[in-house]
Amino acid sequence: MLASRATFNQVGSMAFQKAPSKNLTPERLVAELHQLPPVARVLARLQRLLANPESGINDVASLIRLDAALATRIIQISNSVWFGRGESCQTIEDAVSRVGFREVYHLVAVMASGAIVAEPLAAYGRDAMTQWRESVACAFAAETLAARLGEDTSVAYTAGLLHGIGRLAIDHHLVTTGDLLKRLSDEGFPLDHSGAEFALLGFNQADVGAYMLEKWDLAPTIVEPIRHQYEPLEADEPHDRMAALLYGARLLRTIVCHHQQPAATGDEEEIFGCLRLSREAVLASLPELQDQLARVHQMTKL
Repeated sequence: MLASRATFNQVGSMAFQKAPSKNLTPERLVAELHQLPPVARVLARLQRLLANPESGINDVASLIRLDAALATRIIQISNSVWFGRGESCQTIEDAVSRVGFREVYHLVAVMASGAIVAEPLAAYGRDAMTQWRESVACAFAAETLAARLGEDTSVAYTAGLLHGIGRLAIDHHLVTTGDLLKRLSDEGFPLDHSGAEFALLGFNQADVGAYMLEKWDLAPTIVEPIRHQYEPLEADEPHDRMAALLYGARLLRTIVCHHQQPAATGDEEEIFGCLRLSREAVLASLPELQDQLARVHQMTKL
């Protein structure tokens, strides 16, 4: 990891001339962040329910009921033109039964991302819609790739959805401390803003996000791929495949959200080799991803 960290520092130093503070840690930045919406914890618990084959509709309904706004929205969507048939749903149990366990998870996750990551980030020069669209696009891209590879689709979806969540804590710290010298430079895929983050702080948003998700009690199967999203070849087994998958999802996210296809990096062939896929095979998922994004936009009206 030392080589890649050195690269981050060299590249990021072009944006900032300030040495990283020895007192800053991912833990400190997360502690500074205001309490996140309750739906964030609902999402973490719902993901565990989805991974448990013994979970049932009543388990899911009981969890969604903890957030009144979320429960109301799920019932509303279950009665929409996408799912509405026969008598309207009046209870969350009816809504979950009609929509389906996995589709409910998608809806909860998309709405959770709206509450968690859909806010402007001054340090990154990003508006709320861009944040939301990148998160959801990465989630569906990861799920699509996971389905093709026989990997856990709910783990992939969640990792994709939350892959950039560490930016919240970094942005909050830079804005509230007045330490925002200029916008963090975006090097594009695959490094994104990580070089500038490391040069300024001594760590990047993946480190912060991994710690944040550990605090939420998300499983290592989600946390470790997010931690290694910029350097998937350094992830330990059994998390290396999901880290490589998240790398591919981030590539698809970049193309869909920024309308540009990044050039292949030197180690990309080895990364996709972990999945036994080529770049062309990964890019073949683009039409399905675009259809999924159009559908979820219509369903949620976000």
